[in-house]
Amino acid sequence: MTSRSKLGVALCAMTLCLAGAAVADPIQVVSAGAEYAALHPRPVAEAGAASPHGAFHATMDRVFGPGRWRQTSGYRTPAQEDALRRQGAGAVARGRTSLHSVGGPEAPGAYDAVVDRVAPARAAARLRQAGVGFSRVVAEAAHGREGPHLHVELVGTRNRAAPAD
Repeated sequence: MTSRSKLGVALCAMTLCLAGAAVADPIQVVSAGAEYAALHPRPVAEAGAASPHGAFHATMDRVFGPGRWRQTSGYRTPAQEDALRRQGAGAVARGRTSLHSVGGPEAPGAYDAVVDRVAPARAAARLRQAGVGFSRVVAEAAHGREGPHLHVELVGTRNRAAPAD
């Protein structure tokens, strides 16, 4: 086969490939969200409203609407609490255990949250008026990396913020 006929065969093959691509279905763009969720399941404690974590999320959704608020903090280790104190948080006196450090990552004793387009003081008042089962709801000023936010303590954890060892 001569080089000219090889070139002709190559051009024909390329033309057929391009023609096939032109009539093929367009590329489908799909979300990887479901695949990601299947490979990275949420902890079981978040799934149901029966857990303290689930109850907190369900209450916030009911009072402010799903997607209109976000959790900015939950469980923190004592070392993380100490780092916040060094940054000027000052919410829990030195030598005391914060309710954020009570429980565990799946069920902390306190949460911090921000409600979209609602001042923390107004959001705290709305939670209190809703009569939800939180032992304490406080609008806190900015400290550390956190801006102004709600501090929400769950029922049954208030008495557990004892002096640290």
